[in-house]
Amino acid sequence: MPPLSDTRIRPLILGLVVLLLLLSSFATGVSTNRFATATDVFVSDDPDPNIGALPPFIQPDLRAILHSPKISAANASRARDFTYSTSQPSHKVGPRNQTLAEHRRTNLQTLPHNRSTSVWFPDSNRTNGTVVKNAHVTILGTQNGTQTRLGRPNTSSQNLFLLPRNGTVLASLDYSTVLPNQTCTVTNGTKTCLDYSITSQSINRSLRIGSQTWAIGETSQEARASRPLTYTNAQATERTTMVVKGTITTQLAIHKTVSVQTKSGWEQTNVTSNTTLLSHTVRDAAPVVITPNQQLNATQTLVTDNGELKQIILRLDGPETVTNRRHWSYASFKSGKMRLENVWGVYSQHRYRNATIGTQLPNTTLSLNPSQPLAPLNRSVNRTSPATTTSQRTVPPPGVLEKQLIAIRSKPAIAGTGSQTASTATVGRVRTVPLAPKAAPLKPTVNLSSVRPRASTRVVITNVDQPLTTLYEIHGDAIPLKTRTVSEHPVSLTLTKQDKRHVRIKLTDTRTGSPVPNQSIYLHGAIKGRVSTNSNGVAVVTRDESAVEATFRGVTNDSQGIYYAPSHNQIRFAPTPFNIYSALVALSKGFVAVIAFVLFYLPFHYLRR
Repeated sequence: MPPLSDTRIRPLILGLVVLLLLLSSFATGVSTNRFATATDVFVSDDPDPNIGALPPFIQPDLRAILHSPKISAANASRARDFTYSTSQPSHKVGPRNQTLAEHRRTNLQTLPHNRSTSVWFPDSNRTNGTVVKNAHVTILGTQNGTQTRLGRPNTSSQNLFLLPRNGTVLASLDYSTVLPNQTCTVTNGTKTCLDYSITSQSINRSLRIGSQTWAIGETSQEARASRPLTYTNAQATERTTMVVKGTITTQLAIHKTVSVQTKSGWEQTNVTSNTTLLSHTVRDAAPVVITPNQQLNATQTLVTDNGELKQIILRLDGPETVTNRRHWSYASFKSGKMRLENVWGVYSQHRYRNATIGTQLPNTTLSLNPSQPLAPLNRSVNRTSPATTTSQRTVPPPGVLEKQLIAIRSKPAIAGTGSQTASTATVGRVRTVPLAPKAAPLKPTVNLSSVRPRASTRVVITNVDQPLTTLYEIHGDAIPLKTRTVSEHPVSLTLTKQDKRHVRIKLTDTRTGSPVPNQSIYLHGAIKGRVSTNSNGVAVVTRDESAVEATFRGVTNDSQGIYYAPSHNQIRFAPTPFNIYSALVALSKGFVAVIAFVLFYLPFHYLRR
């Protein structure tokens, strides 16, 4: 067989390289992006070291996904790392097929707790009272809300909670109880012994958002860490602080036994008991925003041509910061078979790698001075006491998920709902403004990308045959959507040469022949990048290149119910011929200037020195 020539070898090598790259990408993982539906899927083969090779609550196994000829969105979304739309987290997890919100609440209820053992997380602020030890209340997240880290570095807005008007806060309250040891003193043959017991212990928790407070009283110790804090009709109008408090009230019985010494030993002469109330309060706080109270004005303009809908111009006016702007998730079309998806998505990741469990060791309880009475309720305990001895060890915490708001695309997109396929409607021009300085950070083990979020201020939808009906925010609440209808008028954008350096631009309504005044024309090849037409629809510009391009992006005249359609045009000038005479003259002028400098300025400067 004759040897292969270079021209035949190179394509063969290139083909093998491409084939190897495809095989390696399939072997290392699958990335399935289901357009912009509620089941946007990102599958990763990176194991999560915090919970083992495969999350125990997620099915099916990753190998089944990799070898499946058809990967359904519902199954693939349960495999590894995935995002879902903010207002429709339809995924189910766990053996009981729970929603993610239910799964988070179940994990909260599995936190171990009793009077001798406490479990705390790395960000728990623990305090010690007279009999209450290692007490803390820690905000673990929200069941209906989400968290964002889109703020600037080293600011509190990095961990901002976005809450709906009605929701649930997941907070763990835990502590252990240490009774004082029995103490006895002997004075002049009389022995006085003090012993202690708990007659009751109760918990009162409260949630405060801004100036509103919701209180929950609990008498059952077992329920102290498992009952979420539910609030309704939160009314904070701007960014505020959410505070969770837990007050542990202990009724302590003090038993006093007085004995006198006789020949046969100590003989009890008096036994009395009294009680005192001890109170210990712990708190945790976080910055929050009640999203339905934020600002956003939404207006859709239906552009028609001979009575038929041609395009939709959706305008969204609001503040350009994460804190003040109301974030919308999607807008539904009239048929209900498709919708306009925003950039937002939610990713649930494990918040903690471990927790610390502390258990009180026997016979190491706190000893109190019997001559100093215990502090009653509502009085601070200001007593220096030796620290209690505890046995501490690191334990894996329950899989408490952190719902994090991220941007999963750079601009809105059309998507089908459920099994429906999106129609031919497409998103055309989108005008955006930056909403955050950076993308939301994800853990290194996450095989997802978070886009730097930008807020859409103007979205143009083309090839559409039905209007939008409702705009929904990220928590599912409806945002008022105004609708107006205008008739499309094509325009004529004419460019003529006024002289060798200037171009005359005129914008005219081709249907009526009237000029279109006070409109922006965007330019390329001119000294200015944008000009405005005068009252006659005319603008004059100075060219900077041999060709000048002018673009009118379209505008709505609300008072007349007219939409002037976009238009584009250009004009070319003949290139300036090269003039050797002018070049020689300019060159000679340069030589003359140099010679004059040498002959006159330098000798004069030398004589002055």
